[in-house]
Amino acid sequence: METRISVIIPIYNAAATLRAAAESVLSQDVEGLELLLVDDGSTDGTAEVCHALAVQDARVQVIAQKNAGICAARNRGLQAACGTYIAFCDDDDEFLPGALAGLLQTALAEHADVVRGGYELLRQQADGTFALQPHAAGEACRLWQDGYAAFLRSSGPQFVWNALYRRQALTGLFFDERCRYGLEDFIFNATLYSRTDRAVYLPQPVYRHFESAQSTSLCRSRQAFQGRLCALAPWMEAEYTALRQRCTRAERAALWPLRKAEAVTFLMHQLRDAGASDAQRRYAWQTLRTVLKGYPGHALDILRAARQNKKKTAALLLYQLRLQDLYDLLPGR
Repeated sequence: METRISVIIPIYNAAATLRAAAESVLSQDVEGLELLLVDDGSTDGTAEVCHALAVQDARVQVIAQKNAGICAARNRGLQAACGTYIAFCDDDDEFLPGALAGLLQTALAEHADVVRGGYELLRQQADGTFALQPHAAGEACRLWQDGYAAFLRSSGPQFVWNALYRRQALTGLFFDERCRYGLEDFIFNATLYSRTDRAVYLPQPVYRHFESAQSTSLCRSRQAFQGRLCALAPWMEAEYTALRQRCTRAERAALWPLRKAEAVTFLMHQLRDAGASDAQRRYAWQTLRTVLKGYPGHALDILRAARQNKKKTAALLLYQLRLQDLYDLLPGR
């Protein structure tokens, strides 16, 4: 049978959550499904769970590698995948029932290279339970029809786990293995959008993303913070390259301030969550200023951003005035 969809799960020490993630994939009502479990050097019994899943279901393929990070694991999966379409799932998350069939149906009907769906965000509470976090779902959108600005505005953060990709569109495209602590999704998708405009977004949730206390703690470590600083340059390069390909000069002038503001607010949140020292904050902002110095800037950037997003406008204004640490005092940040 032809493999229609390959789902890649990069795994590291996820023995407690992997089975639920895998079963959310294997229970999808799609023919020609393969599940690639890429064990990134786990030490907690994950290998045994992977083996048990492969014994139980012939659609499961296990790939083991030395620890090299989530990007290397995803890339290993991409190299092994046989499906016409590719999807990604994290080792502690789940696809919602019917998700892959719905994404596939849209991809075929729209001749799309990527179809994005909405997602549910569940954050762990103090008592250990997970609570659903409300967030704007956006409106249905086609990149080639509605434009890049509308697509980004509607589809929200550009993660890879709530999307289905046509494998041929990903030829030669891999995750940046320098990014071991985040931003790799944004770089991957921006690079893809610089290649193709056949992208669709549907607001219906297809994925359940769990934000556990443990994963949040790891994300806030100093090592993770430093890793994300190193990823700022390739992220902004990918974003600006996509704008050059997808936008007219006037559209680019209007949208680039918002993409810069995205980086500014991202760094503001990282500094706050990491409990960064004054020296770390100075270093971080100097790093971002050095990165953004290589791209166009204009005094009208604030006004252009204000037409689109007031929160990001405030962040960009504080950044340009070198008062970015005051962002923590803003309400509803």
